[in-house]
Amino acid sequence: MYNRFTQKRISDSEQSGFTLIEMIVATSIFTIVMLVVVGSLISLNNESRKARSIRLVTDNLSSAIDSMSRNMRMGSYYHCGCGTLGVPTTPGDVNYPDGVRDCPMTDALGNGGEQCFAFESQFGNQALAADQYIYRLFNHRIQRSKDGGVSFIDLTAPEININDLRFFVQGTALDTHQPVVTVVIRGTASVTPVIATDFNVQTTLGSRTPNYSFFTP
Repeated sequence: MYNRFTQKRISDSEQSGFTLIEMIVATSIFTIVMLVVVGSLISLNNESRKARSIRLVTDNLSSAIDSMSRNMRMGSYYHCGCGTLGVPTTPGDVNYPDGVRDCPMTDALGNGGEQCFAFESQFGNQALAADQYIYRLFNHRIQRSKDGGVSFIDLTAPEININDLRFFVQGTALDTHQPVVTVVIRGTASVTPVIATDFNVQTTLGSRTPNYSFFTP
């Protein structure tokens, strides 16, 4: 039977709020959307950190390589390998009386070479070991010495982990030819322990002047 009381109950039912099922569905959709948004933000943050680490590698390694390149090009009496004490062979060594030494690549995989390289600076005295420039790998850092190995400074930042530094040198014999050195650097750069970027850098350069024998031991 239809009356005004039945009509009122029907109207109240039509104007009621969401049902439990509708609330569960809405909450589930909202949760999924928020998970997608948060995941995207985390991904963007990781990519930003990775881009920062790549920029760090580019800037810091470029600076270190440029410094090495400038000094090597103007240097002379290339000596590859620095011995157990980190000091290159001096002209007094009977095995290398001229103070120079090659270290070629031994196979196609890039083996051979040395992790230390020394030479005389542009205005250095080849008879003195105390004024030699030395570049070496130490504690996962590229280091430079201007005083024959007495003291070293780091050229690469702490965020850059150098796993391998290799110098391949040819043509150090004292003649009218320019010696050539190839530098290979491998490592990782990381802003956090979770995010790391691998890098592999290689450059080849030579002395600007022939390797004349100005010194006779």
